[in-house]
Parts: sequence; structure tokens; C-alpha cells
Amino acid sequence: MKKILSLIVMLLFVVNALIAQVGINADGAQPDPSAILDTKSTTSGFLPPRMNTAQRDAISSPATGLVIFNTDCNDLQLFNGSGWIPIGNSGTMATPGTISGNATPCVNAIGQTYTITALPGAVGYTWTVPVGSTINGGQGTTALTVTFGTTNGAIFVSGYGSCWRSLGSYLGITLSPLPEAPVAGTHIASATQIIWNWNTVQGATGYKWNTTNDYASATDMALVTTKTETGLTCNTAYTRYAWAYNLCGNATPVSLNQTTTACSSSCGSVTVNHIAGDIAPVAKTVTYGTVTNIPGETSKCWITSNLGADYQATAVDDATEASAGWYWQFNRKQGYKVTDAGTRTPNTNWITTISENSDWTAASDPCALTLGGSWRIPTKVEWTNVDVGGSWTDWLGPWNSGLKLHAAGYLFLSNGILHDRGIDGNYWSSNQTNANIGWYLNNISSLCDIITGDKEYGFTLRCIKETPESPSRR
Repeated sequence: MKKILSLIVMLLFVVNALIAQVGINADGAQPDPSAILDTKSTTSGFLPPRMNTAQRDAISSPATGLVIFNTDCNDLQLFNGSGWIPIGNSGTMATPGTISGNATPCVNAIGQTYTITALPGAVGYTWTVPVGSTINGGQGTTALTVTFGTTNGAIFVSGYGSCWRSLGSYLGITLSPLPEAPVAGTHIASATQIIWNWNTVQGATGYKWNTTNDYASATDMALVTTKTETGLTCNTAYTRYAWAYNLCGNATPVSLNQTTTACSSSCGSVTVNHIAGDIAPVAKTVTYGTVTNIPGETSKCWITSNLGADYQATAVDDATEASAGWYWQFNRKQGYKVTDAGTRTPNTNWITTISENSDWTAASDPCALTLGGSWRIPTKVEWTNVDVGGSWTDWLGPWNSGLKLHAAGYLFLSNGILHDRGIDGNYWSSNQTNANIGWYLNNISSLCDIITGDKEYGFTLRCIKETPESPSRR
């Protein structure tokens, strides 16, 4: 009988070994399919091996996951592959202090360091990092090095001693992304110039622009999203590149494409050393571009920016002093500069009454006095001819022409105060209507026409000459 019972027990062990699961219980229940060992009792507990710290440390090559009960510490302990970690006892060690480190690192940032102050009694520290991030080094110490992925989360740390584990401290991590690539805006082209534009990008702290697809050599534009490029060839296609960047790096570039306008004859540039005095309000050197073949006056040469302007306007509603140039009252050679803040130079008493039966004389013509040669102020007929020849009905007509006329504003007749820069364009002709009134070209968003105005107004000037000969320089 004993042999038969022994045989049955052996068969049970063989069956259990074959199915690799063991259930220990008093009701004959099968072990859970996910468990290799399933114990069940309502009157007894699981008793792991019990030993003191010295005996624990004498275990040769403990397996990762090995569990014992430490009788010195009265605590369950787990070997995590590098050391013995207390399990579930967190009441007898201080919580780590603030985790120091960057809470907003870049996506995929490499080698970010996080530190805590050492805890009294701690022999090691356990760190966790956001999903997708990697601990490069420092696990078990007070300084952790992390390479981040793309998922936000938290860095968590707790300390442990030979017996006890502390509560944990954490630092929330919000990853900062690279900026998106900019989107091209509307570019503004003339025969020799393109004003490149691109849209702002959320999260960008600056932009770069280049003539080639090379970020390293690109021009840093800071937060400016427009770039004026001059000296180009007419009727030619150009491709340029712009990048958005922030502290995390740069986006892929946007390709900017634009063709310069059709070629027209030029009379050569004119470089003028303006000297502050009774004509120029301030001293500066300006190079004026020129253009000819303007519909209505095809044989005349014109400068392509306002007299006194640093450069051609960047838009029809450009409201800057640098592109507005200077302002003149009718038949007066003294020009006035007005800053963007409204300060007028020279700040002399404004002439509030001009009554003289005369067109603009050559002796007072700022075009002739500054550009020399045969340069002069356009006549009323010449303005009328280009207005009709270009079919100008609003300010886009003169702006889209080779003259690039824009709304430079004006100085009010009673006090010389600047009005409507970026809204209203007014260009004197050399002809009067009567002793008090002169003709001028007026262009605003809704109309463009040759009209009359009081001679006390301060209007801008464009200069013209009869033939496309090489201009003299002074």
C-alpha cells in the first residue's frame, strides 16, 4: 500500500513538472494560468527565507529578483541586480529634497543631469524617468544623467538604506520641441530687388536667412521675418531659404521663390553726398537707383526712391522714415526730415503762408541742386502722362510700377506736423495752379490722381531728367 501511495505522489510531481505550475491550497483549486506558483490560505501566510544582514551579504551571486526577510531590519528585501533594496518600508528615512535640473529640456536632449542632496543614512537611490527616456548613468547615486525621448513625464527618486526606503521626490518634465518650418509669405519684387517674407512660427526665438541651403552660414535675422535683397538681375528667378530656431535647435528650412520683374532701361545709379544745410536737413550719403521706359514717359529717367530716402520702400504702406525721404514746401529748397517719432529737422518756424505767382524755379529745385545735371522735379503733364499711361486707379498702380511710389505721408500746412505716413502718398509737381496752389500726384488705397493743394504743405519729391545719359555725381 505504501508503495502505491508513493507512486501516486511521484506521478503528481511529474504532472506538476510537466505543466510547470504548482498550486498550494486546501480546496483543490487550480493555479492561476499566469502563475508558476499559486498559494491560497485564509489562516496562514507566505514565509520567505529569514536571515540577518551578514547572512544575506554572504549569498553568492544572488539572482536579480531574489527576496529575503532581513531580521536585522525586520523588512522584506529584494536584490535588484546591483544591491539589496528594502520593500515597502518608507517611514524611517527622510524624503529627498528638490531635484535640481532642467524641467523643460529639449525633445531628444542628450546627457541632461539631475541631482539631489545626499540623505543621512542612505546607501543608494532609485531613479525613474519618463517613458521613452533613458538613464545614461548615475542610477543609485545622487546625480543622474538622462537622454530624453519625446514624451513628457516626471523624474522620480527615493533613497534607501540597509533597512529602509524613503518616500519619493519628483520633478515634472515638459519637453520643449523644435520649431516648425516657417511658411513663405508674399514676396515683393522689382527689377533689381526682392523683399522676402515668411510667417512667424510658434515657439521660435529667431530666424535665419540664406541664399543657399546652409544653416551654418545663414544670416541671423533675430525676430525679423522679412529680408530685403538688392543688386539682383531683372527677370530672373531666385530661391532663398529661411529657418526658424529656438534653444533646442532649428527647423527644416522653407524654400522662398520669387522672380524679379521685367528688365527696363536704366540711367545708372546716382550717388549723392548730402551735406546738412539749406537743402538737405541732415548729412548722409545715398545711392539712388534709376529707371526709364515708364509708360507715359518712356524716354525719361527717374530715381526709384524718394529724394532723401535711405532706400526704396518695402511696401506701398511702408511707414518708416528711412524710406519716406524728406519733405518740401512748394518752391522751397529746404528739405525736412521727420523721424518715426515725429521729430522734425530742421525744427525752424514753419512757413504758414506761401503766395507767389510762380512755378517751382530751378534755383529752388532740390532735384537739380542735389543730383545735378538735368535732374529736376516732374511737371504736372509728366505726372499726368504716367498716371494715364500706367492706368493708375489706386495706390497699387504707382507701387507696382517701376517707380515704386508709396504712401510716405505729408507735413501739415499750418504747423509742419507729420500726417498719414503709410496711408497717403503726395508727390509735388513743378507747376502751380495759382499763387497759393500747386499740382501734385496723390495716391491712397482708394484712388490715384493729379490734384491741387496749398503750397504750404510738405510733400515728397521724385526727380526726373530728360535723357538716359549717364548722370553726373556730386
